[in-house]
Amino acid sequence: MLKLRKYGHWYFLAALALAAGLVWQAVFWVETHQNRVFIHVFDVGQGDASFIEAPNGNQVLIDGGPDRTVLGRLGEVMPFWDRSIDLVILTHPHADHLDGLLEVLGRYEVGMILETGVNHSIPEYSLWRERLREKNIPTVIAGRGQRIRLDHSAEFQVLTPFESFAGASPKNIHDAAIVLRLVHASSSALFMSDAELPLERRLLATGGELRSDVLKVGHHGSKTSSGDFFLAAVRPKIAVISSGRRNRYGHPAQEVLDRLTGIGIEIFRTDRDGSVTLVSDGTSVRRRERTRAPY
Repeated sequence: MLKLRKYGHWYFLAALALAAGLVWQAVFWVETHQNRVFIHVFDVGQGDASFIEAPNGNQVLIDGGPDRTVLGRLGEVMPFWDRSIDLVILTHPHADHLDGLLEVLGRYEVGMILETGVNHSIPEYSLWRERLREKNIPTVIAGRGQRIRLDHSAEFQVLTPFESFAGASPKNIHDAAIVLRLVHASSSALFMSDAELPLERRLLATGGELRSDVLKVGHHGSKTSSGDFFLAAVRPKIAVISSGRRNRYGHPAQEVLDRLTGIGIEIFRTDRDGSVTLVSDGTSVRRRERTRAPY
């Protein structure tokens, strides 16, 4: 008790300083995110995980990578007091996109899930479904034409799957992947998941809008994706490739890199550049050099 009486004013001042720091951190977050969309393509090794922050604070996580690395990456860009994610999207249930999401479900409160409902036999996918039932998280089956409003100026457009894969077992699960186009005012970004050339051809055949400032390159830069005609339709200024250092698949393929550089696209790679953060102000998209949030 003597120590509390003797040093109590210091504890009180320290508490005030901490409270003031928290307030200024919150103010800084609001100011830096005002009218901007942040796109974080995380370095999660040989896998895929992207995190989008809308101007109003809504957050979307697309895939979770192959392990718990995604938790550290989220901690780098989310305020420490934030323990919720509004929407989690599982583009397809391969382990390099799914396994990290199991860790996310254990750490964060998730508002809603978007997935295809496709059948897949890996045990992690069974655990995923079990966790969703336990937590009673609302789940929506993805389908072409859906729009997900993030705020008044930003939305996701679901471009694939073209048909319902709920309960289906396609020969190639990449054919059932969710492809998304993020539109923020007059800027845009295309997230290709692991979509391959046949799905790219279907997208081209529909005649829908594909033109995007940013291309999140399909299938980690594999030669099975990013065809010439598809790149010509998208005409991105920036391409981001998510792949692991010295991965056994040889991603990204040199021929894909050649296609991208051949048409003057600026390329960022997680295996070389680490996590990549892009910022849209609604008219253009640029890379933000500093990826770690100042919280």
